[in-house]
Amino acid sequence: MSNHRKVRKITSDFAVLDVKGGRSALFKELGYTRREGGPAPIPVTITGEIVGAWGHDDGISREFQIRVTGVVMR
Repeated sequence: MSNHRKVRKITSDFAVLDVKGGRSALFKELGYTRREGGPAPIPVTITGEIVGAWGHDDGISREFQIRVTGVVMR
């Protein structure tokens, strides 16, 4: 018997990644130190597990904690 829950559709257009190692290099790579037009986007794939709720539902969205298990810059 599997302990997986039924997958439900969720949507989001925002996430926050708390970067520890490599944060200075990532900041520079985004172009903050050499571009006047703003940051240059970097494609990334983040994998992890939703482990809890964060904050309150404001009627539009609610934040959830994610335990990040992998980050791949493409």
